[in-house]
Amino acid sequence: MDPRELIARFRLPELLSSLHSSYINTPTPILGASALLCTIIAYTIAKMFGFGSRNEFNVDGQTVVVTGGSDGMGKAVALELSAKGAHVIVVARTVSKLQTTVEEMKANAANVLRQRFHYIGADLIDPAECERVIAEATAWNSGAAPDVVWCCAGFSRPGFFVDVPIQEHRRQMDTIYWTAANTAHATLRNWLDPVAPSGQMKTPRRHLIFTCSTLAFVPIAGYSPYSPAKAAIRSLSDTLSQEIEMYNGAYTQRHRSDAPAADVRIHTVFPMGILTPGYDNEQKTKPELTKKLEEADKPQTPSEVAQISIRGLERGEYLITTNFVGAVMKGTALGPSPKNSIIGDTMLSWLSNLVFLQVIPDLRSKTFAWGKQNGLPNSTPAS
Repeated sequence: MDPRELIARFRLPELLSSLHSSYINTPTPILGASALLCTIIAYTIAKMFGFGSRNEFNVDGQTVVVTGGSDGMGKAVALELSAKGAHVIVVARTVSKLQTTVEEMKANAANVLRQRFHYIGADLIDPAECERVIAEATAWNSGAAPDVVWCCAGFSRPGFFVDVPIQEHRRQMDTIYWTAANTAHATLRNWLDPVAPSGQMKTPRRHLIFTCSTLAFVPIAGYSPYSPAKAAIRSLSDTLSQEIEMYNGAYTQRHRSDAPAADVRIHTVFPMGILTPGYDNEQKTKPELTKKLEEADKPQTPSEVAQISIRGLERGEYLITTNFVGAVMKGTALGPSPKNSIIGDTMLSWLSNLVFLQVIPDLRSKTFAWGKQNGLPNSTPAS
């Protein structure tokens, strides 16, 4: 995005003028807090739009596998990567939708004469299918492993914990967590297999990307079938980001016979609401209380989420959010996760922890008041 468009979009001059007018006679501690808030907002926006960063995720000429690539965010990611010159393989269960996505990628390609596109129909709940996908992608890529694997498969069917059948809880865990874990397992077994040293040019860095949700940071009532699976993905990502350093360390010693072919980076993207057919279906079962509690979530288009996510990858970020509210949610739950920026994430954590001193009690009080006024789900509201 052009800086002038960014300034206009966020109305930064008006914001700064308003803050100056409001706090010109304000006590020093409040001025300090306001200055910190302005700094964090400016820093987060600048980082989100990639000012002053070098490209750590150049996909031109690389082969990318996108799971869940037939619809929604996965399809948007595939189209954005095709526009950046990548060879893209999309994976999902519905072959007809995959075929449509391939045609759209060709139309969106940076160089349709050079780039190649492919689809693989598979149900990634089955670990054997994930192994087949990576093997087929490798064979299609002239025997070379894919350079990037981006896990986008999943869905959400909200509901209160006791009202949702336990089989549905398991189904969402299977479709959200296990499709990602199965794909990651098959991918890393392929990537981390030792190769003999050679005098050939080094293999480019490889990237494994998970798609999570800000609900992994801040759960909301009504998402009990969904948010635990997303939290599990975040935990897996944190664990792998540490484990992978053992293999990356071995990779630096290219004379070793047990070194992998490339170093690997793990990333996780945390969108909020995305305007997809899945989102529309989600609204059909979402409790009214849940809709009230998530009023601050302004859904983004799949294209917006894909573009912002890719910019985060290009900056080399590990945990990537797609808007400022999501970044604040991340700040309150960073814990021991690797930081994108020690200074920036520390400042963000300070702000987030102050904000959430009020947010969590507010969510709980709204939930209590809802039950007091409306009674139990599916019951007649009190007169």
